Amino acid sequence: MAADRRGKAETLALRRRLLSDSCRLFYPEDPIKIVRGQGQYLYDEQGAEYLDCVNNVAHVGHCHPLVVQAAHEQNQVLNTNSRYLHDNIVDYAQRLSETLPEKLSVFYFLNSGGNSSSKKGAW
Repeated sequence: MAADRRGKAETLALRRRLLSDSCRLFYPEDPIKIVRGQGQYLYDEQGAEYLDCVNNVAHVGHCHPLVVQAAHEQNQVLNTNSRYLHDNIVDYAQRLSETLPEKLSVFYFLNSGGNSSSKKGAW
């Protein structure tokens, strides 16, 4: 999959046609077309580098080799949601609970944090 296979204007037109208005863009007057991430940086289609302080990757960075390898290995076995019974989610919860006080030992796993970009007036 080529991340920069079309120009910014075409991507923006397709997004406006195909995605709900509730999926808001950062900087809607002149959105930044991000084509890749590496470490703590994002890069636009012109190669400009941006320090990423917004996405949920600040703790490990984009494309961290250990995270990429772990995801690759897991995806070769199973990639599903938490609605099926599977050992991995309880194994992870158990390991995580051992690092926290007992009153914080019940978990609700999600794929990200709050979606502040969908709130009216965000950015």
